[in-house]
Amino acid sequence: MEIPLICTRSNLAVSLLSLCLALGNTSSASAQDTSVESATWRFEFDNDVFFNKDNKISSGWSLQKQSAVARSWNALEDVPDFVRRLGKTIPTLTEEGLVYRAGIAIGQVIQTPDDLSRSDLIEDDVPYAGALTLQATWYAFNDDEFRGFEITTGVVGPPSLAEQTQKTVHKLIGSPDPKGWDNQISTEPVINFNYMRKQKTWRGGNPAGLSFDTAINGNVGLGNLFTQASVALEMRFGQNIPRGFVYVPDPIGLSMHYKATLKPANPQAASFYGTLVLRGSAFAHNIFLDGNTFRDSHSVDKEPLVGMAIAGLHYECESWGIHFNVMASSDDVDSSKYPAAEGRERLGAIDIEWRF
Repeated sequence: MEIPLICTRSNLAVSLLSLCLALGNTSSASAQDTSVESATWRFEFDNDVFFNKDNKISSGWSLQKQSAVARSWNALEDVPDFVRRLGKTIPTLTEEGLVYRAGIAIGQVIQTPDDLSRSDLIEDDVPYAGALTLQATWYAFNDDEFRGFEITTGVVGPPSLAEQTQKTVHKLIGSPDPKGWDNQISTEPVINFNYMRKQKTWRGGNPAGLSFDTAINGNVGLGNLFTQASVALEMRFGQNIPRGFVYVPDPIGLSMHYKATLKPANPQAASFYGTLVLRGSAFAHNIFLDGNTFRDSHSVDKEPLVGMAIAGLHYECESWGIHFNVMASSDDVDSSKYPAAEGRERLGAIDIEWRF
């Protein structure tokens, strides 16, 4: 895939930070004139505490801002001009009949082995690792299809502040102090490019009452954070479901952040619905398991093919929404070689959204 904008990592980070600041200055009046749905803030919290465990991907968070929905890239009034220009150059994101959105997010993800009491290198378990990232997203969609592109840039290793974050949180909640952070993977800048397509395949029921729909999701990621390809079946079912597509929470860089929904058939009524996503992924690179890209570091042998199921409950009204998802995967580590690594990943995710 040809990337339409080439720049240095430092320039890219500055541009993304500018986007983040500009997206905070949304004009509600302009949004009402040009958009189908208002700008949205989302706070996402992922943690394995919901399953009474504290290993592998242990926790993560992100703060996301999605622009107001617009009828064209030129109509996005709450973003810098370079965001509009870049949106118009990304292949497949300028088709007729779509609406447009841009997003920005900052987030962190933390991984630890199972035994937090050991200070030595635990060679038969996953590495201590953390990532701190900034993400920018461009996407176009309607009630039938979705197309999106995302750039992730950031750092893994000590500058990710994963050690300080986990130790502070554990101290506040009375959990064991993790002793092994001196063995975390080394500092490395990361950059990832992700492209996603979705297509509705089936729907039925009364859109203003009880209804359901299904969609196929394809996603490709390329970079030194994750290099992977995945395909998923997404199902939604419930009352007054918003038009568009479900957001699937994921560790940073593995997928994309987006809010690809339009107002439901009865916009004055609340939406309450459930979702089920079944996904298969093929991994060529995973920095959290493979370790550093350009130097030797602690690593484990990963499983190249991973299956995951994500089940969710969602409540949305005109100005806010709350979403709860649970995720369970097949083994992503060869547990026969690394007996201390509990292979199956299990996480819970809570998303709280505000619309302005």
